[in-house]
Amino acid sequence: MLTFTYPWFGLLVLLPVIMRATPTHLTRQTALRFSHFDKFIEVTGSTPRSGAVVIRPSWWQRALTMLTFLSLVLAATKPVWVGEPIAIEKSGREMMVAVDLSGSMEAKDFVDQQGINVRRIDGVKLLLESFLQQRAGDRVGLIAFGDEAYLQAPVTEDFDTLSLLLEQMDVRMAGAGTALGDAIGVAVNHFEHSESNNKVLLLLTDGKDTTSQFPPVDAAHFAGERGITIYPIAIGDATNVGEEAIDLEMLARIASYTGGQVFEALDGDALAAVYQTLNELEASLFESDVIRPKFELYFWPLLFITILNLLALTFVATRTLYHTRKGANNG
Repeated sequence: MLTFTYPWFGLLVLLPVIMRATPTHLTRQTALRFSHFDKFIEVTGSTPRSGAVVIRPSWWQRALTMLTFLSLVLAATKPVWVGEPIAIEKSGREMMVAVDLSGSMEAKDFVDQQGINVRRIDGVKLLLESFLQQRAGDRVGLIAFGDEAYLQAPVTEDFDTLSLLLEQMDVRMAGAGTALGDAIGVAVNHFEHSESNNKVLLLLTDGKDTTSQFPPVDAAHFAGERGITIYPIAIGDATNVGEEAIDLEMLARIASYTGGQVFEALDGDALAAVYQTLNELEASLFESDVIRPKFELYFWPLLFITILNLLALTFVATRTLYHTRKGANNG
């Protein structure tokens, strides 16, 4: 569809009509002054003319002038070709990933996918890095928690920055304790202004809550009321006892209150399987825009008339040169 950005400039086409109604411009020419003018005319047989004449252009000069004027008016209206509407939709999840950085995550009992024993935190970071690279369409944020919970990165599609922040995270960076409830609280606060209908929290931990100011079960209730789904992922050996024991019962309650599911990841293969399951979660539409491509056309009339004028100038110059040389040869 053709539209004009400044259509009122089209009124300029009336300018020639207005100018036509104004008095004709007279161009002065050299005249001969003679006291006996009447006798001079009688002797020479000449016909007297006005001392000023109207210079009348040839037909092609008038046509070129009119085309130039119309092209400038057309360019001034700034014509734009507007294409068909194109719907752009973004779908995916808004996901927060909370990573336990308590002292127990330093235990070197996590078997990666190559069968090598590594620290729990290193195994988690390695597979989480791979998981993030598969999150096309999702917006992901990062939470670190130990004695307290901190927002490392808000939800974003900038996975390069997320990967860099994840690489810099290490054990005890947020303290040696495990504040599960506070980590859930940070996620809830960050999701508060989200318009997504699919808000997910991945809660990676290898222990039980020890230092939260906000009890994890209460935090889960709070999250569930706000449409946040929590997937707790237990890292390490579930048979551990004492302070290193994983409170699977509490993690299961957290998941059930929010419509999520608890997973156990004893090694790299199990954690990779968990991520694959999470990949199959239904994505939701969180942004939709309609755009109409626009193509500026104002330069086409300018280009056309510029080329036409250059051709006319070339023609006049060539003809003048030809007649000049012809006159010189005849002389």
